[in-house]
Amino acid sequence: MIPSRLTPRRKRVLRQATRWIALLGGVALAWPWRWGSTGSVLLPALSPFIATASGISVRTVGILAGLAIPVVVLAGVFPRWFCRYACPTGLLLDGAQRLRSPAPRRGKGWPPVGRWLLLLTLGGACVGYPLFLWLDPLAIFNGFLNAWRRPLAVGALLGGLGLPLLLALEIAAPALWCRRLCPLGATQDFLFAGRRFLRRPRRGGKGRDVREASPNLGRRWFLAGASAAMGAFAARVARGGDRTALLRPPGALGQGRFTGVCVRCGNCAQVCPAKIIKPDVGPGGLAGLLAPRLRFDRDYCRADCCLCGRVCPSGAIARLPLPAKRRQVIGLAVVNLDSCLLAQGRECTACLRKCPFEALEMVSSDGGFSNEPRVIAVRCTGCGACEVVCPAEPLRAITVQPSARALLLEDPPFPRNDLARPLSRTAG
Repeated sequence: MIPSRLTPRRKRVLRQATRWIALLGGVALAWPWRWGSTGSVLLPALSPFIATASGISVRTVGILAGLAIPVVVLAGVFPRWFCRYACPTGLLLDGAQRLRSPAPRRGKGWPPVGRWLLLLTLGGACVGYPLFLWLDPLAIFNGFLNAWRRPLAVGALLGGLGLPLLLALEIAAPALWCRRLCPLGATQDFLFAGRRFLRRPRRGGKGRDVREASPNLGRRWFLAGASAAMGAFAARVARGGDRTALLRPPGALGQGRFTGVCVRCGNCAQVCPAKIIKPDVGPGGLAGLLAPRLRFDRDYCRADCCLCGRVCPSGAIARLPLPAKRRQVIGLAVVNLDSCLLAQGRECTACLRKCPFEALEMVSSDGGFSNEPRVIAVRCTGCGACEVVCPAEPLRAITVQPSARALLLEDPPFPRNDLARPLSRTAG
């Protein structure tokens, strides 16, 4: 990567300058106070680990996968070049390593765990559930920066603990993560090792192929295949246990796949103008820990916004155009008539007036002596506008529940413009 004509000192200076530029560029892309910017997707999209495993999982190759191609090509020529010159997480870990004086080199005595994590993830990706995709260092870096988005929340801060934990690990065991644990580094090792199969076989002293003469090659391929198969089996078990129904962002993969493909980078929560995307810290269980979910406490999913899909680097949230996003079903609104003000004879039509898709209607009950709201299921997308505006207390009379429905059966009417602003919980 660095011209050989340079002196060793100049090579070190150029390398450090390149790494600092990469760090500042990563911070600029993922800066959490840049509302509406989609640049935060670029850094994790560079990872061939994310691009490969997510592409296998979702059975498609998106436009973002093209960003990882230069990394793949250079990794096949220069060993771990991304770790040496472009990884912002690696630079921060090197700084933490210098806090120890003298800093012992502990990374060499550990087994190559990162390689097994890579193989297990790829094996799980074959059945749609990459097990350790969230361990990518670029996603961890993004998650740390996005944890400081405003307003600060406990769940978001928990999502940013990955980088501090890596820094603590680096202080306790220097070079352990980068040398032995990092799956992105292991991906580069496999890409660099694969170039031998693209070269003309060298001949040994007796005319034998050197690759065929290696007694460990067959064993390595057997262990790699066994690890991938084990990853596929473990992914099936994890996927089968992930059945908790939660509201996910529009375009999210189905239950049982979303939590595996999501890398917990925090990009979707950062760009959401309504701030309704929150990290899951309990209801989804261990498999869904810190994966994004929707909560309609103060706002709803805007009909004129599809930013969350544009910043997802792994394809866990589909990159939908706005017309397709408006047809995407999040859940289904459910009315509790016991707490509904209209059903109790009080004057309230808040949910009917505020529904952007006209998915609510008023029907007569009790022989025409009272009215109550009813949900038109084929129009409801579960956007949450009705829930957030409902004035019933302490529990809202209409809530959005998870639904297994696919796209809407018919085109919804164009959303009314009066819902382009935040809603307030007012009756009448």
